[in-house]
Amino acid sequence: MSNNNYLLTFHMTWSYGACLQAFATLEALKNVGCKAEILNFINPYERKGNETPFQLIKDGDFKAGLIAAAKNIIFQRAKLHARAFKKFHSRLPRTERVYTSCAQMADIEADALIVGSDQVWNPFITGGIEPAFFLQFGKATRRLSLASSLGSHIYNEIEQQEIREYLTKFDAISVREAHAVEQIAPLTEKPVFRCLDPTLLLDREYWRAFSQKPEGFKGNERYILVFNLASRTDKEMELWKRFSIDSGLPLWRLSNNTFKDKVFDRLLLGMTPEEFVWLIDHAQYVITDSFHGTAFSVNMGKPFVAMEPIRGNRARIVDLLNLVGMDNRMLAESACELPSIDLDYSYAESALCEERSRCMAWIKGALND
Repeated sequence: MSNNNYLLTFHMTWSYGACLQAFATLEALKNVGCKAEILNFINPYERKGNETPFQLIKDGDFKAGLIAAAKNIIFQRAKLHARAFKKFHSRLPRTERVYTSCAQMADIEADALIVGSDQVWNPFITGGIEPAFFLQFGKATRRLSLASSLGSHIYNEIEQQEIREYLTKFDAISVREAHAVEQIAPLTEKPVFRCLDPTLLLDREYWRAFSQKPEGFKGNERYILVFNLASRTDKEMELWKRFSIDSGLPLWRLSNNTFKDKVFDRLLLGMTPEEFVWLIDHAQYVITDSFHGTAFSVNMGKPFVAMEPIRGNRARIVDLLNLVGMDNRMLAESACELPSIDLDYSYAESALCEERSRCMAWIKGALND
């Protein structure tokens, strides 16, 4: 396979999941002989929420700029994000030039243009259907979708018509969830393959070698790791605390700001993606509302509970849990206790191993026609 291959994905965000899926996609491609570089495309809408105070004020949103500045000062948000992600971002191989539109990428020539994974096909995140993430630019021998996701989004008729036209240029299409297959399959005559998130294409031993023990840790600490993307209810946190007391394990929250709810015994601040994986792997129990928090818990064989996401995208977590036979690990809204710390992984590991082999075979075939 030629080295002139480009990947379009989310790669410059303050998100463990986004960073790790971008890295894992490159590694999975490398494992089938495809050396690729990230095409440094930044969707302008995706940047919302990650702007600096200066950027916000420059764009005319003085109030938001002041609020962002206050958060950076009071909760050290910018400092912790830089500590967590700056070095990792610099490690990802990407084009020197930054692009923000298809027009800017019109002259690109490639053996393979690849989009995915993550929610690159979710208009809620990209501010509408983003043609760049449907590879509507340049010249390429092959155009592939690798585990692209649309979260829980349901395309309307106008979006369907636009996507239908875009998909005609693809040589092979895979998406991440059964929900995405249902949405995309009617819009194309090509087969639509369901592919694991790339972080799951790399096995436990790979991620253990990748992980890094945080500074100051001995490696024998016992804790419950909480990784939540949104504020949770008092009722939920009461469940966590009761579980903590009953199990004798402290509640440690992984966070990138210094605000601390009283329920937590410790904040884990500014952790890198490598440390993120280590902390999941060494936890006695994981509580998360994140897809990738769930995915890494499953991949590392950890007892966990998945909470209903506050901002939607339930489908991708449920789809993964169904695949590995762990749908009972999704916490029901009416639940009065968390699932047991005892968890049998025999079926899940077998199912994941089989699915991983199937997906890697598809990727190899899609790249080589």
